[in-house]
Parts: sequence; structure tokens; C-alpha cells
Amino acid sequence: KINVNKFLIIALFLVLPLSSYGKTFEEEEDFVNKFAVEAITILSDETLNENDRNNEFTNLVMSSIDINLISKFALSKSWKTATDEQKEAYINAFKKYFINSYANKLNQYSGEQIIVSGSEEAGKYIIVNSNIVREGTDTLKISLKWRLLNKNGVIKIIDLNIEGISLVIAQREEFQSFLANNDGSLDALITKLISVSN
Repeated sequence: KINVNKFLIIALFLVLPLSSYGKTFEEEEDFVNKFAVEAITILSDETLNENDRNNEFTNLVMSSIDINLISKFALSKSWKTATDEQKEAYINAFKKYFINSYANKLNQYSGEQIIVSGSEEAGKYIIVNSNIVREGTDTLKISLKWRLLNKNGVIKIIDLNIEGISLVIAQREEFQSFLANNDGSLDALITKLISVSN
């Protein structure tokens, strides 16, 4: 069964971050902080029922990531050989799969905080460094790096790297393994994505 890395759920369930970050790329760091503030507003809103909370959180995530770029990267070289019809079907299936991977799992949130510690340039991307910590304990400290793309002032999340593991690369490897075991059939992958999203 295809499953997105469970840390994606934790990484997206952010609370209000602490203000101890650097000033190298303020716009990108502010983007991460803004995302966190909006996330905790949704997660802590007791007036929302579970369905509305899921919908609002989904809308926040989908507006903050570049789902088309992520989906293409996850498919790797198979994207180049796909037909236009397959590309459209795959992207639509991937979007639903991505949403379904964390929908209805908001109860996994357990009070983590994000402390942004700085940022750096990595080619055309900006990496915002941070740690996931839990208030009142020194036992939980997880390194989290946000890979952001700032294109003409529009910033999008491209990848999350947790403790040295890229979630997008992990997803790509999972897809490539599935394709290798199914004669490289993109149609089979699309069907699988649809089936696990229902």
C-alpha cells in the first residue's frame, strides 16, 4: 500500500512558532511563520466541527505548496514519457491522494512547536531551518528543513526534510518501486492512487 511518510502529518500540524530565527531570508522565514500561525488558528478553533477543520486545513496546505511541481518530481522520469491524458489523470489523482494522506488525522497533533532558526540559499530554492519541539520537554527535538521556491514574489513549499529525510524523495522512491513492480505502468499507479484515496 502506498503511504506518505507519517512525519508529513506531524510537520504540517504546526503551532505558533517561537521568534528566535535569523534574518537571512526574512520573506521566506515569515512565510513559514505565517503558515504556522494559520495552522494553529484552525487546529485550535473549537467552533469548527471535524469536517470543517479538515477542509480549512486542506485549503491552507494546498494554497501553500506547489502541488504540480511536487507531483511531477515524485513521478520522476516517467513524467517525460507520459501522454497528455496520463499527465492530467496523474496530477488529479495525486492531488486527491495527497489530501487524503492527512485528512481526518488532525487528532495526531499533540502540542508541538516550530522554532525557526535561520535560512540559506540552495540554488534556486531557499531552505528555512527549524526544529519541532514539544513545550515543557527537552526530549523531542526534530530537525525540519523547509524547501521553498520564491517565484516572482510567490512563495510555495516544495519539500520538507525531516531528520535528513526528504519527504518528496521518499515519495518518489515509493512510486518508482511501485512502477518497477508493475511493468512501469503509469496507468496502474494512477489506478492505485485513486483506490487508496477513496
